[in-house]
Amino acid sequence: MRVLFYILLIAGIGNVVLRPEMENPLTLYRILAPVCLIVLFALRPMKVIRWLGLFAIFLVYNIVLATAYSLDYSQFFPSIVHYLYLFILLVLMVDMKSQNVDFDAQYLRFVEWFYVFLLLNLLVEFFVGTTIYPNLYIDETDEASLRAFFWNQNDVAIVLCIVAWLALTLDRYKGMVRWTVVLITILVLYYNDSKAALLSLMLVSLPIYSIFRVCRTVSITPKVWFAFFGTLFALVVVSIVSLSGVPINFLNDTYTLGDLLVDPITRIFSLQASDEQWGSLNNRTDAAIFVIIEYLKSFGFGLGAGGSWLVLTMPQYELGGAKSAHNALLQFIVDFGYPVLFGYLAMVFWALSKLFKRSIREIDRLKVMAILSFPLLGLSQSGAIVTNYFFFASVYFIWMLGHELGQTKQSRETCEIGQINSQSVLHDGGAR
Repeated sequence: MRVLFYILLIAGIGNVVLRPEMENPLTLYRILAPVCLIVLFALRPMKVIRWLGLFAIFLVYNIVLATAYSLDYSQFFPSIVHYLYLFILLVLMVDMKSQNVDFDAQYLRFVEWFYVFLLLNLLVEFFVGTTIYPNLYIDETDEASLRAFFWNQNDVAIVLCIVAWLALTLDRYKGMVRWTVVLITILVLYYNDSKAALLSLMLVSLPIYSIFRVCRTVSITPKVWFAFFGTLFALVVVSIVSLSGVPINFLNDTYTLGDLLVDPITRIFSLQASDEQWGSLNNRTDAAIFVIIEYLKSFGFGLGAGGSWLVLTMPQYELGGAKSAHNALLQFIVDFGYPVLFGYLAMVFWALSKLFKRSIREIDRLKVMAILSFPLLGLSQSGAIVTNYFFFASVYFIWMLGHELGQTKQSRETCEIGQINSQSVLHDGGAR
């Protein structure tokens, strides 16, 4: 089962190119995922039946939401299929975790080898000037971008930021390795003009890492830290507003702080869409406004799976670009309602309670960084994030860290990531 799982994970990562032709929905991952579930059913039938029962509850819940909102199911059924494939991945990862005491170390080694392979592909693409893989559209514009075997640079941005989370929080990555990963991530995001991902790394992930470092070396109560960083955050906000006209030069375009942060946030809170149909920032902001307007009509219960996509097919909500909210967290809240909204707020509360502690486990550092970095990172990608299987595999992995999942006491003591002593593929002298 272990070999089959990693073959499936590789197929998921290469989902865009591992298909007969471009836009063909029959990908290698979508063929292998049901096969893996059938094999798991043959090995552990009762476990699979219980999981299928949970998915049935999820399905009924979404049917109720979708029907209450609209009788148009054109986006509902494709979305449910996407979530079914994500559900299969979750079932397989939970089984791998419960059956293999060294799964955490296995998965990290896989990520390390995959990361090296990805960097080699990006390097080749940089010198060749175009992707070398089939089933990818040829970008005929003058805008530079590196995407390897992913559909676009936003997919790559998500992957690179997740690897950066691991490098910034886990003790096995230290010194040169940690900062090489961060530097490469910044350079690729800047080269690809992946603004949201770059802002997420620079304004959230790296400051969180700095807070961890400061709190570990200075003995100050969490309340004092909250007051200090709260004041600092307020000063940063005032500075951003004051300097909203300052230009920021990306590789392919120039924006101001007002363009990137102040204007979109102001328009979203006032629910005032722009009159322009083109432009990445205008489209993303307007898409968010449109889906929020419809979400409020549901009294917060949600529109059901695919509801956020359905909103953007309506004639009164015309967009010049992609028909998605380009905001992953907002998409999940609009589609699923209160469970996601309150669930995420609870996670933020938990993360903030851990953020300023002097002693915090590395698995909790990783979870804190993931929870707080996700909203801004999720602006890079929206609808297509449900087919970014590396992203969801990593989210499942982070969520499962520290959870027992049916393991014995002895195996739990062995598998906790903080006790993994195996060296990484990216090992340097400071790693352990």
